[in-house]
Amino acid sequence: MAYGSGKGEWLQKALAEDGIEPPEDALEPELLPEAVFYREAFTDLSGDRPLGAMGGAGPIPWSSIDRYAQRAEVEGDGFDRLKRMIRAMDRAYLEHMAAEIKKATDKTSAPDKGAAPHK
Repeated sequence: MAYGSGKGEWLQKALAEDGIEPPEDALEPELLPEAVFYREAFTDLSGDRPLGAMGGAGPIPWSSIDRYAQRAEVEGDGFDRLKRMIRAMDRAYLEHMAAEIKKATDKTSAPDKGAAPHK
């Protein structure tokens, strides 16, 4: 899910050194120029999300989106669009993180099939 800013170049280079062609879904997609602002806003705002008592991430607060919009001089319909885009990316991120945590939890709580039964 996380691509970083290298457009997958590090992955392409590492795989090329091993003579492996990277799968298409492993490379960062090209963003439309107008989408770059929203991705950067999401990245900037991700640090504002609250953390729960158990370490889970919460949604980006509305107040953070509002402050970001004021700083970027985004108003009216532009603010509504920014809020919708941030909320959509945030939902996808939180769903992805919940799935990753569930996978990790399932792995650690699954009984070892090769273990001897307790007596």
